[in-house]
Amino acid sequence: MSIEPDSERGFTLLEVILVVLIFGIMSAMAYGGLNSVLKTRTAVESSIERTADLQRAYMRMRSDFQNLALRPIRDNFGDTQPALLGSRDNVVELTRGGWRNPLYLPRSSFERVVYRLADHKLERASYRVLDRAQDSEPVRLPLLDRVDELKLRYMDESREWVEQWPAQSSSTRSPNGAPQNPPLAIELTLLTKDLGELRFLFKPGSEPAPAGLNTPGLPGAGIGSGSDGGGGHGTDDDADGGGNGGGETPTTDPDEE
Repeated sequence: MSIEPDSERGFTLLEVILVVLIFGIMSAMAYGGLNSVLKTRTAVESSIERTADLQRAYMRMRSDFQNLALRPIRDNFGDTQPALLGSRDNVVELTRGGWRNPLYLPRSSFERVVYRLADHKLERASYRVLDRAQDSEPVRLPLLDRVDELKLRYMDESREWVEQWPAQSSSTRSPNGAPQNPPLAIELTLLTKDLGELRFLFKPGSEPAPAGLNTPGLPGAGIGSGSDGGGGHGTDDDADGGGNGGGETPTTDPDEE
C-alpha cells in the first residue's frame, strides 16, 4: 500500500505572523513619509498665504500714505483735526486723495483713513465722509493678524523722530495760514508672533504742498484740490501707489505746433 504525498499545503502560523509584521512596518514607514509631505505642504501654503497678507497690507498702507492730502477734517464732535494726526497711543489718522469712484457716486475723492491695533490685528478704518456727524461710523478692515504691538514715529523738519504728529514743537498751521507740511517720513513697526519685528518706512505725499493752492473758503485743501474736490494723486490702481493723477496740465512740444 503506497501513501501519496499531500499536494496542497498552506502557510504556517509563523509565516502569517511574519508577513503581517513586515506589512505593518512598511505601512508605518509609508504613512510617516506621507504625513511629513502633508505637513510640509501645509506649512508652505500657510507661509505663502501669510506673505501674501503681509504684501497686501504693505501695499494698502503705502498707497494711503503716499496719497496724503493736506485737507483737515471735522471729527464727530465738530472739532477741526489736521490732515495727518498721530497720537501717542500709536493711532494714525490721515486724509488721502485719489479715492476711486467707478460708480460715480455723489461723494468726494478724499477719504479719511485710520490705522490702529485692535484685538492683535492691524486694522484699517475708513470714513465715507470727511466732516463727520456724531453718528458717523467707519468701515473697518483687518489687514494683518497675529500682531502683538504697533509703534509709530514721525520725522520732523529737523530730521528728529517724534512720537506724535503734529509735533509739540511746531504749530498745526504755518504762519501764512497754509496747512503744515507733512512729516518727512513715517516709520511703522509691527511686532508679530511668527515673523518677529517688521519695520516699514513711508514718505507721505508724492510731492510737497505747493504754496498758494488753498481753495477759498476751505482751509487746507492743499495737494490735489481741483474743481471737483478730487485729488491730484494716483489711485489704488497705480503700480507704486503714487502717480500724479489728472491735476497736471499737458504740455505741447514746440516742434509739433
